[in-house]
Amino acid sequence: MSVFFTNLCYTLFSYLKEVLFVKVAFSSDNHFDLNKLDVQRMMHIQALYLLNHAVDIYVIAGDLFNDFNQSLKFARDMQEALGDKMLIRFIAGNHDMGYGVTYEELESDIDPLYFHNKFIDLTPEVRLIGNNGWYNYDFVGDDYTEEQIAQFKAAFWYDRRIKQPVSDKERFNRNMSQLSEQLKAAGQKQTVVVSHFVPRRDYIKRFPNGNTRLDMANALLGSEQVGRILDKSYTINTITGHLHLHPAPLKVGNNVYYNVAVGYNTSRVHEWASDDFISEWQQRLIILNF
Repeated sequence: MSVFFTNLCYTLFSYLKEVLFVKVAFSSDNHFDLNKLDVQRMMHIQALYLLNHAVDIYVIAGDLFNDFNQSLKFARDMQEALGDKMLIRFIAGNHDMGYGVTYEELESDIDPLYFHNKFIDLTPEVRLIGNNGWYNYDFVGDDYTEEQIAQFKAAFWYDRRIKQPVSDKERFNRNMSQLSEQLKAAGQKQTVVVSHFVPRRDYIKRFPNGNTRLDMANALLGSEQVGRILDKSYTINTITGHLHLHPAPLKVGNNVYYNVAVGYNTSRVHEWASDDFISEWQQRLIILNF
């Protein structure tokens, strides 16, 4: 009788644990247009995979398309396909920001699915926070002047397409203030932070031997200030994209950093370990229980 009762309790506990958990999936840098994918087909395959894994919320950490309107349409289409079975949320990466949206719109509540500077309470103890993020050049220290970085950006970097009424450092500081306020507002809740850009120097590879162009690109990847503020907070998970090098999860104190970027597989750039997009997406996808 006691064995039966023990087994029954274990079964009930396992069931309740499964039911009460909130399951959140994260991905980034799908680059549907650059990877020349059948978008609707890929979306429905992704949706089915997420449903089969009982995901409650799917969060996309930027860089769906080189056009914000296409990224927003993708999120809306996926939400419509899934109905009330799952929540879809997305933030904007630098590629999404390139066309179809203004700086003011990016800093506004342009759509319910757009998750920049917003939060969702996953449980009474855990809060999910979204912020696009930006960069402030600190990954290269004082090795280059701001004028040199600006010239490099204008000549070679995708972000030259992004129109903004403020400097990069001012833009970063605004997003940093938003994140600080969100963390403060969370109180003693544990937080899960989703942002597009690189939050730690650990991910940065310097090129000190004459590879100035490659090395200067590090200035435009993110900022270590983000990692510093997160490591002093109650953050338990940080999910980012932007960097296509697929670094392993990094645990710092109670915070685990994940990079969920899929990256490129084009005629010129091959960053995938898999032969097809869905396999690569599944490999880079992170699913966490809360």
